[in-house]
Amino acid sequence: MLNRIKGKIIRIANNFKTTINFIVLQKKYKSHATSRRFNWDWKSVNYNRIALVNLLVSLKGNKCNYLEIGCSGNGLFDSVFCSNKVGVDPQSGGTTRETSDVYFDSNKDKFDVIFIDGLHEYEQVKRDAVNALNSLNDGGWIAFHDFLPRDWKEQHVPMVQGTWTGDVWKLAFELIQSKDIDFKILEIDYGVCVMRPVATNAKIVDLSDELSFRQFDYLHKNIEKLPICSWEDGVKWILSS
Repeated sequence: MLNRIKGKIIRIANNFKTTINFIVLQKKYKSHATSRRFNWDWKSVNYNRIALVNLLVSLKGNKCNYLEIGCSGNGLFDSVFCSNKVGVDPQSGGTTRETSDVYFDSNKDKFDVIFIDGLHEYEQVKRDAVNALNSLNDGGWIAFHDFLPRDWKEQHVPMVQGTWTGDVWKLAFELIQSKDIDFKILEIDYGVCVMRPVATNAKIVDLSDELSFRQFDYLHKNIEKLPICSWEDGVKWILSS
């Protein structure tokens, strides 16, 4: 009984400390603040990344090779209907305990479906995307989580609140300019980006000098340039590709 009470007190204290830290950070980065936001209601959409990944896996059949980057909690990894799967995470979940950079540095395997949900920062997701392309079988798919933040706090780097997509959305503006890449952003589950190379040795255009310093306002002003679609339209595109 005493241990449970003690544990509860510790959790409350830790939550309070985290809240205070977030308040301090929000004040520190108030120059990045904006009242602009998107009103995506993810709870009202009855599809998520699990449904998307299993759709992609099903297209490849029983011999599908699946790779997941970022597996904390195994919510997705354990739900993927695939016997040949590898999960990479430096802390918990999956099958391999290391960073994605370390994993890709020595990896020689090829995969049919790769899902990237690692560190939610533009520079890291860009490296993961490039490395994933080099580890993809012909006709394979790469998907990403968290491409549609709703406001500046949700996407800010460093993290200033509990719900966090990070600024991985910046990669989408590079994909627009990449002629060797075809992609859509499905309007589900904080934005699930799905891409496939349409040429051998496909490359992603590097716009880091232009994008690295951009904040949420840039996404809000340029959102119509991105190929965002509903689940239903996304499925039609995938099945017709």
